[in-house]
Amino acid sequence: MREPIASNDAIWLQDSPKNLMVINAVIITDRLDLATLRDAFRTRVLEGPHAERFHRLRCRITEKGAQSFWEPDPGFDLARHIVAKRGKALTSLEAVQAYMGKEASKRLNKAHPRWQVQVLEGFEDDATALLIRVHHSLGDGAALISLLFALVDPPVAKRGASRKAPSLPPEPPLLARLARLAAMPLAAPGILLRRLTWLSDRSHLHGTALSGHKRVAWTRPLDLAVIKQAKTLVGATVNDVLMACVSGAFSSHLTACGEARPSRFLISMPVNVRTPGRVPEFNNQFAPVPLALPAGSAAHADRILAVKKQLDQLKGSVVPQVIYELQRALLTFLPEAVSRGLIDFLANKCTAVVTNVFGPTRELTLEGRRVRSFLFWVPQRATIGIGISILSFSGKVQVGVIADEAILSDPAPLVQAFEDEFEALKALA
Repeated sequence: MREPIASNDAIWLQDSPKNLMVINAVIITDRLDLATLRDAFRTRVLEGPHAERFHRLRCRITEKGAQSFWEPDPGFDLARHIVAKRGKALTSLEAVQAYMGKEASKRLNKAHPRWQVQVLEGFEDDATALLIRVHHSLGDGAALISLLFALVDPPVAKRGASRKAPSLPPEPPLLARLARLAAMPLAAPGILLRRLTWLSDRSHLHGTALSGHKRVAWTRPLDLAVIKQAKTLVGATVNDVLMACVSGAFSSHLTACGEARPSRFLISMPVNVRTPGRVPEFNNQFAPVPLALPAGSAAHADRILAVKKQLDQLKGSVVPQVIYELQRALLTFLPEAVSRGLIDFLANKCTAVVTNVFGPTRELTLEGRRVRSFLFWVPQRATIGIGISILSFSGKVQVGVIADEAILSDPAPLVQAFEDEFEALKALA
């Protein structure tokens, strides 16, 4: 019954005491009790029509020599993984943020499947907060979004509308896929050499020894329509605008701290390498692509266009697929200590991990309860001390910040810098 853990998942088993490979999230719903959530999770995810796709949720991780395996947990108990939050009641967002920061610093139980949902009933305004922790080896952002869709209520078709599931984007032509595969071996040496020779970022946001204690915060829900207006005006994409906001927020924060505005920020940006047109498997299929975000220009339109140029070059390249395959090869053919050292060497050049996930465009309900908000925090690798997670959901965008206390004792000023960037976009639009 044991299944070897593939290299694209095993790479995320490389936790360090100060940076755990755990995705943390909060979902806030209308009042939802513990028993109802457990029942919905059991019937829709663990025993539903797509249960096989999520079988890892029942598996613990075991090791034999240098190989790691998925192995069904003989003592699996859903009540161990979906639990009521114990201790002092958390009745405000500030209290939840402080609590999530402490939880993000704790390891998950290795004796059982590495995921947990804490249910906080009686949250403010007759709501329930679901505090979620999932080890990254189980799956990436796209995988977790697919899990969310399996858990929530199915959409109700409007009268006269088609009940067919929305179609997936078409799969690229075979010839185009073969051409990209042929280009990868030729491009790989140059891509690796350029990344190896990049100089590391230098600021108080990067380079300080980590403490292992995390702090989290997030923005208020921001209107996605404003982002779309700005991208149309400049001739960019939503992702271009959001990444330019990341660059601007970092620049503003450093300026407020008395540091010079740099010419660029190096970030590690997860890029999905799944073939379009297919339902995401519950695993990891992305490349952590190092990217230089231009930061020198204070003008928003100029910065958006500079970011667009960088991202357009990335879209037309084989860089994400090359990095994905290089990491898999390192873990497959080299001792773990060597592969980890090389991967960490590249990661340590970056100030932050920044991910942008396009979530559900429609409102969601869970057992009839409205899902009010959904946000998450991406884990960081090696000595990176900041994670920025951007999630769009039902016409809104929220930015989550997780930071090591040695880097940012209070992430609130950086969160405010993001909100200031949004206000500037409103003026631009």
